[in-house]
Amino acid sequence: MFFYKGICIFLVIFVYHVKTDLWRKVSSHAAWKTLDASECGYSASDRIIGGRDAALGQFPWIVRLGYNTGDAELDWMCGGALLTDRHVVTAAHCVQTSDEYNLTTIRAGEHNTQTDRDCALRVCAPAVQDRNIKSIKSHSQYNKPEYHNDLALVVLDKPVQLNDYVLPICLPRREQLTPAAVRLGEPLVVAGWGTLNMTTEQRATVLQYVAVPVLPPERCNRVNQGFRLASTEICAGATLNKDACGGDSGGPMMKVFDTPDGPKTFLVGVVSFGPTICGSKQPGVYTSVPHFLPWMLDNIVK
Repeated sequence: MFFYKGICIFLVIFVYHVKTDLWRKVSSHAAWKTLDASECGYSASDRIIGGRDAALGQFPWIVRLGYNTGDAELDWMCGGALLTDRHVVTAAHCVQTSDEYNLTTIRAGEHNTQTDRDCALRVCAPAVQDRNIKSIKSHSQYNKPEYHNDLALVVLDKPVQLNDYVLPICLPRREQLTPAAVRLGEPLVVAGWGTLNMTTEQRATVLQYVAVPVLPPERCNRVNQGFRLASTEICAGATLNKDACGGDSGGPMMKVFDTPDGPKTFLVGVVSFGPTICGSKQPGVYTSVPHFLPWMLDNIVK
């Protein structure tokens, strides 16, 4: 029993040093200075209280990815999050091209897909901002059959104009890289305009959000035959009728942390894949952001 406790203590110390080394590498990176820590992670949702529908301005970093499918209108099939005024993080599988669709547009400032401008209780947001794409970088070790390393960075052709309803999300810093930053059982928030149920094609018109609890890796391994959750992934969900779904891929998994500047929202994961039937008490898999911080910074600075 004493030996078991000793192993636990060693593992905690080992993880702590790994995270400390990661923070040193991240904080000294040239691209880190381009991220404005004072202007990320703020939400305007204190103006209007929302329920299952997100409040106007609650997640100002969430963007939509528009695809040319040969029709007159774009198909908005994935989500993403602003890291700067011209960088978007999303899932690698969301930026893959085919003969049937091609990613062409990033839209920021969306709330209700049926209105522009969006207003609530006499408060109105500016019109949405559409941007073309300058470049796309998928992780070189993205593994399509199993979706490991499912992460990509999109560079916009010109910056979006930041306002209360279009702001970058915060990337993890020293305090968010500790072992206790994300714990088993803790609910993390995901949001998007995905399908409300995989048995239909109906997609949400108003931005939706839900809290999904973090689960042990074996929960995802048990559900997905032949799949083994990597250390770079988060297993979460398995709550009836609460899940990320089709169209939410690439969107952010978020947690609010207290900071010296007040509560801010930080990016802890990216929606990767989940059960065929959403909300069926089966867990989903999310790309863990802290592991990929050096890769993200390398590609922001280019």
